[in-house]
Amino acid sequence: MSPVSKLFKVKDEYIYFDSASSSQEYAKNNPGAVIVRNLDAIEDDWTIVSQEPKKEPRLDKSPQMILEYLNEHIISQDEAKRDIALAMYYHSLKAKYPTNCEIGTNGPVMIVGPTGSGKTFIVQKACEYIDTVFLHVDTASMVPVGIKGYSTTNIISDIFSKANYDIKKASHCVVFLDEIDKLFHTDDASKYGPKVATQLLRIIEGSKFSLPEDVTKIVGDNGIEEFDTSNIQFVLGGAFQWLLDEKKDKKSMGFNSQDNLRNTAEITLEDLYREDIPKELLGRMSSIINLKSLSQEDYFDILTKSLSSPLKEFVKKIEFHGDKVDINDETLHYVSKKAAQSELGVRSMKQTLKSIFNDALFATSSADYQTHIIRCEGNLPSVNLK
Repeated sequence: MSPVSKLFKVKDEYIYFDSASSSQEYAKNNPGAVIVRNLDAIEDDWTIVSQEPKKEPRLDKSPQMILEYLNEHIISQDEAKRDIALAMYYHSLKAKYPTNCEIGTNGPVMIVGPTGSGKTFIVQKACEYIDTVFLHVDTASMVPVGIKGYSTTNIISDIFSKANYDIKKASHCVVFLDEIDKLFHTDDASKYGPKVATQLLRIIEGSKFSLPEDVTKIVGDNGIEEFDTSNIQFVLGGAFQWLLDEKKDKKSMGFNSQDNLRNTAEITLEDLYREDIPKELLGRMSSIINLKSLSQEDYFDILTKSLSSPLKEFVKKIEFHGDKVDINDETLHYVSKKAAQSELGVRSMKQTLKSIFNDALFATSSADYQTHIIRCEGNLPSVNLK
């Protein structure tokens, strides 16, 4: 009998079987018989290999893949990118397996960071990679429902518009509620702030809403009457600058470097609980993600290494006409320094680049092919043609 015919046996007996089915049949007819795998069958070149279940990926885009994509476009903010990648992955997972209770709900997250640090951009690029509808909302300009202006009703309309009125895409979109801090802080809050926050809470916590009239006109024939926000991933963004300033003041003793203060001050859930922010809203946050202010070196890396460098936008406009751009590192360091000194962050870089490239953009439509040489002269950039 070959080794293969002895794969199974009766324990403590010299009775062998060539397959699991035959051994099970014997056990059925002989109550009390114990069937075991015959280890003696592993002889010479015969090997019994246990078949481990293969781990199949639940999605074709893992948190690591999302993070790698973010790294290509976003400089620094390593912890924040990792947290966002994880949140977006589990949001995608819930969208694919909506009835799987083991996954649970992916609660809203809050991103805290200075103006121009990349709060919106990180989420937007993650949504781009996972092919999910992204909607940006400026909550500071919102008004309560019933008052003329942008309200939660408009959010639902915009969600459907962004999703091309596809109910599945709309139900699993990502909504970024920006400037959320300006609803509460006394210096920034409008008279509508608290009421708008209450209405936002209802949409964030997952509720069913009657469809706005403009949406009903398009999807009403599909039998859709209500819209459930339970599966939407909400991201709340805010600078909370007054809290960061307080933390910097407390840490200023013992620190000599402003960079140390900038990079160590973080907002926690406990900090927000001490403010006038509704506890019901904070209680639904699954995490708080802090972004740091960017350094001059970070801005230089954004210009030279990021696939989403604002420099590329201006260069492409000139190269579209067949011209070339020759810009040196000194000029880019000038742009980076201006951004680091500004309170506008990346937005400041775009403004500075626009002023530098303005003459080149004006001249590039000329019939002659040219090279636009951009150099810093006397600490100020200038453009010469070649």
